[in-house]
Amino acid sequence: MNIRLFLLFILSTLWACQNRVNTLAADKIYHNGSIVPMTGVTDVYDAISVRDGAIISVGSWEEIKAQIGTETEVIDLKGKCLLPGFIDGHSHFVAGMEHANYVNLWSPPFGSITNIPSIVSALKRHKEDRDLSSGEWILAFGYDPDLLQEERHPNKMDLDEAFPDNPVFMLHVSGHLGVLNSAALKLVGISKETADPQGGQIDRIPGSKDPIGVIKEAALLLVQSQLPKPKDKDIDEMFGDMQDYYASCGITTAQDGFTKAHQIDMLMDISERGMLDMDLIGLVGFTEIDSIVGNPQYIFNEYRQHFKLGGIKLITDGSPQGKTALMKDPYLTEVPGCAHDCRGIAILPEEALQGLVSKVYASGIQLYIHSNGDAAIDMFLEAHRQALEVQSLDSRPLRTVVIHSQFMRPDLVEQYRQYGIIPSYFTNHTFFWGDVHVRNMGSERAAFTSPLRASIDAGLRYTNHTDYPITPHDQLFTVWSAVNRVSRSDQVIGPDERVTAYEALEAITIHGAYQYREEDRKGTLEAGKIADFVILSENPVTAAPMSIKDIRVEETIKEGKTIYARNQ
Repeated sequence: MNIRLFLLFILSTLWACQNRVNTLAADKIYHNGSIVPMTGVTDVYDAISVRDGAIISVGSWEEIKAQIGTETEVIDLKGKCLLPGFIDGHSHFVAGMEHANYVNLWSPPFGSITNIPSIVSALKRHKEDRDLSSGEWILAFGYDPDLLQEERHPNKMDLDEAFPDNPVFMLHVSGHLGVLNSAALKLVGISKETADPQGGQIDRIPGSKDPIGVIKEAALLLVQSQLPKPKDKDIDEMFGDMQDYYASCGITTAQDGFTKAHQIDMLMDISERGMLDMDLIGLVGFTEIDSIVGNPQYIFNEYRQHFKLGGIKLITDGSPQGKTALMKDPYLTEVPGCAHDCRGIAILPEEALQGLVSKVYASGIQLYIHSNGDAAIDMFLEAHRQALEVQSLDSRPLRTVVIHSQFMRPDLVEQYRQYGIIPSYFTNHTFFWGDVHVRNMGSERAAFTSPLRASIDAGLRYTNHTDYPITPHDQLFTVWSAVNRVSRSDQVIGPDERVTAYEALEAITIHGAYQYREEDRKGTLEAGKIADFVILSENPVTAAPMSIKDIRVEETIKEGKTIYARNQ
């Protein structure tokens, strides 16, 4: 070999080696913390590397520091905990946006409302602050009669004197009931001649047919279509604020849990303009099936600029704290508007429910169904069985999700296992309404609400959620509620259903990814998966159980890019 060829050989070899080093170099390396990949309860590492928005590897600092290149950013976690980004099991992103114009009527510890006069005062301040004139709507959400000193719903008589000329609408904390004053009732056309709609109820003044102002379930539809919509000029700001809030909770994959046609169009426009920093999954409300399913404008199960339509949402019943969840056995306390044998409200008749379940399964789109009470779950399971028989379907690939699955029974857990159904539980209820459930339904039924331990024993994959804005979107509070199941009065609601912190984290990481059919790319920290991370002030797995809710989200990272940092 002559000298020229030898030099060319050396140069080409050096170039190849340099190219290999550059290929292996990471964009970012995080180290010196507790890195919990959610691949096993004992798996904890101290370094993770990222390139082009994906994970290169997870392991020890000694292994991963070899991936440091000239442009690698090395980030010292300083003992903090890094986990997969949190995956929202169920919430209402758009409702959270719209509630920016509503008065917040939450009670302590997340609000200040304690009685009906404090509600009226909050509404008055809102009217003054917004300089609302006569005839303009005053909108509010989050009141909870079980936490008011009067222990009842507000009614039109409580509101009329202060607001004779402004229509007032207040949404119950569950989102399934509401209160209107006389001006609002007149404006929307609800009077003593108005019949209760199918799946809904208009409460009356005792001894008469006059509406008292409280409306339930499907009766809300008489009102909501007439409420003022956000102005186009405000939507981008409202969206940005809501996305920032979700990111501050460690969320990298979010859900809008009942998306209407005009809201789908709004979210598609927002995503097309590149405003989404996180993944957002819309569940099409069942009222929109005919206009959305089969329309080539709307594609399911495919992200477009971080937004996708991921399923269809049905609703079978109401809320347990609102006493409209459909129960096999009656409520034990008085139910306003119901004289005897009060078991809640079925939103859809059985025949209609069966038809809708069959229609969704035939479309091949994933089904999400809201069912709180055990009788509502029974109704759904019968519709599920019939659809499987008629269409000769294998239930397990369907990954049907029963949202809330609140008041379960052991036999229902077994049927979920048999059919491969995913329960999306709501353990925040044990804190917010655990004491209420004991009063309304007895300690035995209350103890089996959101039965995570029974589900683990049955081999179920479950998720857990906040149902925001029904409860705050704090994911660490949700983990805390699953681990401790402590009520407002410091009672443990269903001690046998408590789980470990690791098991509670599975619900909002790997199980969340499974729910959305995305477990191949999300939910754990493994090579090749998306670099969706949340950095916490402390490791929830090793923290004292009662302190988990005090852990802070320090940073949220989507595909390798920071979308929230606490100190910024």
